[in-house]
Amino acid sequence: MDLVVSREPIMIIEDIKTSFLLSVYLEREGFQTISAHDGRHAMELVRQRQPAFTILDPSLPRVDGWEVCQELRRLSDAPILILTGKGEAHDGVMWLTLGADDYVTKPISPEELVARVKAILRRTRSKLWVEPELLSHHDLALDLAKHRVTLHGHVVSLTRFEYKLLQALMAAPGRIFHRHELLDHLYPNGETVIDRVIDVHIGNLRQKIEEDPSKPRYVLTARGMGYEFADGERQPEERLRQAENKRQRITGNSTIGIYQTTIGGRYQTACPMLARMFGYESVEQLIENTIDLNYGFYVERERRAEFTQLVRERHWVTGFESQVYRRDGSSIWISEHAMAIYDTAGDLVGFQGTTIDITERRQERLWPPDTIPVSASSPYH
Repeated sequence: MDLVVSREPIMIIEDIKTSFLLSVYLEREGFQTISAHDGRHAMELVRQRQPAFTILDPSLPRVDGWEVCQELRRLSDAPILILTGKGEAHDGVMWLTLGADDYVTKPISPEELVARVKAILRRTRSKLWVEPELLSHHDLALDLAKHRVTLHGHVVSLTRFEYKLLQALMAAPGRIFHRHELLDHLYPNGETVIDRVIDVHIGNLRQKIEEDPSKPRYVLTARGMGYEFADGERQPEERLRQAENKRQRITGNSTIGIYQTTIGGRYQTACPMLARMFGYESVEQLIENTIDLNYGFYVERERRAEFTQLVRERHWVTGFESQVYRRDGSSIWISEHAMAIYDTAGDLVGFQGTTIDITERRQERLWPPDTIPVSASSPYH
């Protein structure tokens, strides 16, 4: 199955902390999200944004869960997932009767909740989810209905694991899958295996579908990261160069950097991922050199003031996109999710949150193929 990024977002009706956490996990999977913390705001967003999926916590203050659920169902046939701390057995039946598609009780891990969202989308055939019958690239084809792979019209005999790997890769051409993601796909029950098992399966798969396994055309290696399937008509060499550039810019198994800053714009804590994202060798180097985010960090200086103002007003912000400078003067696009930090007196003292590198997604949106955007030099780093 291929998850398609859509303009219609997933709406999260939850408290600030939970909605922030869920939005991070959902956006990692390619979804867009919007959040509401009371019933009135939720209804406004439904009419304005027409969400394709709603996660609703009916136990929030100023939220009449029954009314919101009924109104959501009246306005749209988009799926509704009820997420609540109340675990009464009869509650689930009542919510399903009102039109909800699923009902889960807390505590629940973000990973499990995302899996439930995907399952509901598959089941309801939401417009966010497309299930193709045939995956193909040049002379290689995978028939999902018949569970059959053909190359130049001839059937290729694959093992169960080889088939599952090929299906996952072909369903998302150009996306880099880390080894741990592919392991989770092959061994969903948490069996104990080493990540190099993936390399063995990939090697065997290449022997069966590649004309020259040492120079693959279909299943490509993203060095230091994982594997991807060839994207469109672009040549494997080009994809490998792109993957290497991405690896140099962002190493590790995640593209999310976690941080905490003062209100004045200085990092207090950060994770190694964030340091590497901005071109630093260590967290200490990032903290030492990035003294004031209000100057020389954002390409458009006013973006920092806008960010600060939003967090002051709302106490949180999700999906705040900006172009920022790296240490070497190049620039990247980031998406920030942040919450306000208050002291015991209730005064705002800083921000904490996550930063996601969205450069490739923004470039695909803003610039046509074969166009190289002009990047300015940073006056700060």
